[in-house]
Amino acid sequence: MSVKVSDQDGGLNALVFRCAAAILDGHKTVTISATGKPPAGFPRGELLSVGTNGSKNYALCPIKVLAWVHKKAIKTISNAT
Repeated sequence: MSVKVSDQDGGLNALVFRCAAAILDGHKTVTISATGKPPAGFPRGELLSVGTNGSKNYALCPIKVLAWVHKKAIKTISNAT
């Protein structure tokens, strides 16, 4: 599934859409590619592969990823008020 969204949010919208689609399709994991160190509190997943440029592919539980996004959003909203 391909989702086109802007990168204004750092890619969180695309991440949420991919996780929601995985849940709706009945998948237990979603594959996420990342470079560098994951953000604090980001769920741990199974390392699938490491690219030549240092990018890593992980299999993660989409529900845990959505819970992390929710926690991050709540923290952002509470800090803004």
